[in-house]
Amino acid sequence: MEAGRSKAKVAVIGGHDVGKKSLVHRSAFDPVSDRFVSTLGAKVSKKEIVLPVRLRDGTFIDLILWTVHPRVLTQRESALMRGASGILAVCDATRKQTLQELEGLTQAARKAAADAPIVLAINKWDLGSERQIEADDALRFTKAYGAECFFTSATTGENVEAAFQALGERVVIHRRERAADIAKG
Repeated sequence: MEAGRSKAKVAVIGGHDVGKKSLVHRSAFDPVSDRFVSTLGAKVSKKEIVLPVRLRDGTFIDLILWTVHPRVLTQRESALMRGASGILAVCDATRKQTLQELEGLTQAARKAAADAPIVLAINKWDLGSERQIEADDALRFTKAYGAECFFTSATTGENVEAAFQALGERVVIHRRERAADIAKG
C-alpha cells in the first residue's frame, strides 16, 4: 500500500561557512545559482525522500530546502521561516563557536516554526584533527531542542543522506501526530 506523496518546506540554518550549501549541493536538485542566497536571503532547492526505513509504508516526501542566510533569522523576524515543517541546523565541527551561534539562530527559527522538528548536522566531521566540537556538546543541543544529531561531511558524503532521511521521517511523523491530535479534538 502506498501512503502518498507530499511536500514539506525545510529551513537549512547555520552560521557563515558551516557548509549549509555544500550539504544541499551534495544531496539535492539545485538548479539555481548560489548568488541568490545573499540577495534574497534564502535559496530554494529540492530533495526527494522515500521513507522506507522507520515508516515502511511507501511514503514519498519532497523536501523543499530553503538555505537561509543567518542575517535573515536575526534581522527580519524570520519571515522566511513561516510555514517551515522542519529545520536542518548546521554547524562546523572545526569551529566550536558555530554551535554556540546556532543556538541563537535556532531560537529565532523556532519563533516562526515553533513545533518544527530539528535535525542537527555537525558538518566537516571528516576533519578529525581539527575538531573543536565534541559529542557532549552535540548532546546538550539535542536535549535542548529535541533534535536528532548527525556527524556529517559534505566533502565525503558521510551521513548526509542519513540526516536528510531522518529529517524527512521526523516531518512525516510530526504531521501524522498533529493530524491525530486534531482528529481527537
